[in-house]
Amino acid sequence: MPELLESIRCEAYGPGGAALIVDCRTDSRDGTIARVRQVVLAHGGLLGARGSVSYLFNQVGRLVFARGTDAARLSGVAVQAGAEDVIRAGASQPSLEVLTDPIDFETVRVALQAAGFVPISAQVTYRASITVALQGEAAVAMLHLIKALKDLNDVENVYTNVEIPDEVVARS
Repeated sequence: MPELLESIRCEAYGPGGAALIVDCRTDSRDGTIARVRQVVLAHGGLLGARGSVSYLFNQVGRLVFARGTDAARLSGVAVQAGAEDVIRAGASQPSLEVLTDPIDFETVRVALQAAGFVPISAQVTYRASITVALQGEAAVAMLHLIKALKDLNDVENVYTNVEIPDEVVARS
């Protein structure tokens, strides 16, 4: 008989007050929550109650395009196909992100690909509506926390509202 896996979501606060959503798939709900709690506590955070941080995130369709993509033409096609926004990303990140309502994601993706725009990545995900900028030790601790959570077997995705300087990310 196949194992029955359950999807669970843990919400937490990390170093510096940053918010975390940890999506898991497990056959042992209590064991997984205990492991997530242990990792969060070990890295200076606290596990929160349901709804304690999820209100800070919106589900969006996100398509990422490489540096050098024709921004004006991409924006025109994306908006005409129903995208909500086109954002230029930071210096160390790919150049453009197209954001859509999850319902319009596939329509926008198909229209962009038909126009010759092939994304580096395309997925429906969670994006923070409010971000928290971390510096120094808090930023490093947060990076270690995210890595430790992703290393847990049952963790599928970790979402956060943290902004960490590129130089801190490069050192960690």
